[in-house]
Amino acid sequence: MRRSSKSLPRPAARAGVAAAVAAAAIGMAGCGPDDSAPPVAGAHVAELPGAARPIDFDDIAYSQQLRKLLVPARRSGLYLVDPDSGRAARLGRLAGADSADAGRGLIFVLRRDDRAIDVLDPDSGRVVTTAKTSAPGDYIRYIAATDELWVTEPAASPSGIEIFALPPGPHRAPHRAGFVPVPDGPEGVTPAQRSATVYTHAGSRLVAVAAPARTITARWPTGCDATHGFPRLDKSERLVLASCAHDDEVSLLDARDGRQLGRFAAGGGEALPAYSTKADHFYVRGDPGTTLVTLAASPRGLERIRDVDVPKDGHCLTADTVGHYWTCDAKAARVLGFDDP
Repeated sequence: MRRSSKSLPRPAARAGVAAAVAAAAIGMAGCGPDDSAPPVAGAHVAELPGAARPIDFDDIAYSQQLRKLLVPARRSGLYLVDPDSGRAARLGRLAGADSADAGRGLIFVLRRDDRAIDVLDPDSGRVVTTAKTSAPGDYIRYIAATDELWVTEPAASPSGIEIFALPPGPHRAPHRAGFVPVPDGPEGVTPAQRSATVYTHAGSRLVAVAAPARTITARWPTGCDATHGFPRLDKSERLVLASCAHDDEVSLLDARDGRQLGRFAAGGGEALPAYSTKADHFYVRGDPGTTLVTLAASPRGLERIRDVDVPKDGHCLTADTVGHYWTCDAKAARVLGFDDP
């Protein structure tokens, strides 16, 4: 979990979605950024119109259903980025956005300080309903296998994952349906697409949870003193990349038995991993850190493929399905995309 958003300045009044799209700043083929946000070599720049600077980013997600990047910009609300054009638009008039995901044709936004989940219509940006969490949440993800929302709550007592069922119809609020105790405080959750298993980091271990039964089925050591962020699975779902809280270090595990297959450290701070099914590559950067690395993985370990330079502070990383991977630039309040050739 990242720093609290309480110290961040509030943005100016928010415009509607249509106006934001019309004013959407720099896309992949657009003009260069302003003088206070210098170009980044090889990067497609998605400016977030109207966002306050800096942004203490802590999450980013790609929705294949919406074909958009979801960028929670903390006190500046939620932005959607088109990965083809790089255009960004603020969605709705949210009081804040710390973590977000999409499912069922809806967008789910977690507001940590308010212990709230806003359910949004992605077309209008309107909040159709809101649910309350039992404790401050860290990250939210939609779990398609069970049609539920899972919210990690490392500060709860006991720490664990609060589960919300989604009633039929978009206007009925999600309701608490269960809780999975996870010792040592879970961070991000990543669902497998071919099975009903959900992975999370907790303490120094990678934890596997059977989603329908809501029970922990494995707790594997990662070799990290402490873990951080979202585990990432490859498309075969036989390899899983766990990330460490120090030295921009990651550990490759066999998703069937937890055997360690390889390690990599680029140097830096907390490791942030991502994975592209299109390129079949993992990506990792540290925050703070100035190097974003592309890795190829196999049962034989990890191979460094490519490095790109990135701004020092940026606490997010994801990949889309059209050949790009994306990270955040906290100081300039923007998102940077790179091609994977």
